[in-house]
Amino acid sequence: MLVARRRLLRLAVAVVDVVTLIAGLAVAYLILAVTFHREFAPLVVYAWLLIPITLIWVVCLSAVGLYHSGAYNSRYTLLTRLVEVQFIAGLLLFSVMYLTRSEAVSRLLLQSFVAISFVLLVTQKLLLAAYLCNARRRTDSHRRKIVLVSDPDKANRYLRLMQGRASLLSDVVRVLDPSSANGSRPEAPRSEVPFGGLHELPELLHDNVVDEVIAVAPLEQNVLERLSRCCSVRGIVLRIWLDLPCPALGHWGAEYLGDGVFLVSLAGVPQNPTHLLLKRSIDLLGAAIGVLFCGIVYMFYGRRLQRESGGSAIFRQQRIGKNGRAFTLYKFRTMWSGAERQQITMGSRNEMQGPMFKIRNDPRVTTIGRSLRRRYLDELPQFWNVLRGDMSLVGTRPPTADETTSYREHHHRRLSMRPGITGLWQLSGHGRINEFEQVVKLDCEYIDHWSLWLDIKILVRTIFKIVRGDGC
Repeated sequence: MLVARRRLLRLAVAVVDVVTLIAGLAVAYLILAVTFHREFAPLVVYAWLLIPITLIWVVCLSAVGLYHSGAYNSRYTLLTRLVEVQFIAGLLLFSVMYLTRSEAVSRLLLQSFVAISFVLLVTQKLLLAAYLCNARRRTDSHRRKIVLVSDPDKANRYLRLMQGRASLLSDVVRVLDPSSANGSRPEAPRSEVPFGGLHELPELLHDNVVDEVIAVAPLEQNVLERLSRCCSVRGIVLRIWLDLPCPALGHWGAEYLGDGVFLVSLAGVPQNPTHLLLKRSIDLLGAAIGVLFCGIVYMFYGRRLQRESGGSAIFRQQRIGKNGRAFTLYKFRTMWSGAERQQITMGSRNEMQGPMFKIRNDPRVTTIGRSLRRRYLDELPQFWNVLRGDMSLVGTRPPTADETTSYREHHHRRLSMRPGITGLWQLSGHGRINEFEQVVKLDCEYIDHWSLWLDIKILVRTIFKIVRGDGC
């Protein structure tokens, strides 16, 4: 609920920012067209400017942290960040106009917009800061009333956190020390919030308006049972505050397993079961179609590949999949039979820096193989790997077993999702990337930003790439 409230607040601020920017452009136009009697086209002609303007400004405002309530605690910090936003966003806007050669747009109009929007944004942000400050001080009946169950040190930490986040705005009715569960009177610390013992909870809930009880872990089992019993009987929300390390990657999540057991997990890869099921469904549908195309191509090229390469038309190689699972990858054979053994003697010609082996014009590739590679037809047998569940249509590049033996710790993260037939690395162009770290960066970028929409965009771009026939 707190996360949803923070998101709603950020969305509301972003909407107000967009409205402010629209007003800034309109005011700039009116000042120039009316006050200075300049000849301008109708305002609707410049409406398209709102697209780059809103995108640039919202991204910059977000980048400097102005969509976090903590940024509004200091007026000096607020003004400093707004100056930074206006300078960077203004440069980006003029750069876009220059690169797109939008000569029809008045430069004076853009300069006026930058100045006027700055004044409007400063005014709007100061008003918002004043509102948040006033909201923190209000003690009316609409504020959430909270009972905090915590030891004094952690209670003070929560109170400080509450003061810096608008989404946590509430009135703490009392802080109860769980160590006094047996009725002993705790030593009250210096605090503006009343302090008491846990034995006071039933009476406190009876005599006061209380919306939520927040308990700071760790707590003994009998204390949790007592809290849950008191809150559930009255229909009051009970929240457990856990102190967990801030992860460098991924996010924490909790899942209820039943019988009062929760599983808290740190996930650095997509976990939404519905989205993953849809991804797998798309994989199965696409793989079924791909296998049919593979059969057609095999009918035309199968015997020719055997004759020219001196081996079977289907090439098999051990690859490493999700979380280190070994599987057999299938491709049409595009090199001479035994080409893998020659790789040892060709190490000096490797164009990739790192454990990955890649040569742009590999002499081991046959004539027909080069033709298949140009249209990526050599990848068609991998649709069978997709049907088997070893791979996905879109994913990371599947490494060989030899590559993974030289991996450093952060390289293994690219194995946390199923490898794919296509992906960001393939779209970036094999020949333009000559460092393995760039491959890892692209694979991790795909994992961090994965969505069904991203998969669809990659598939569409891959189709265009196949049509152009610019494979290697």
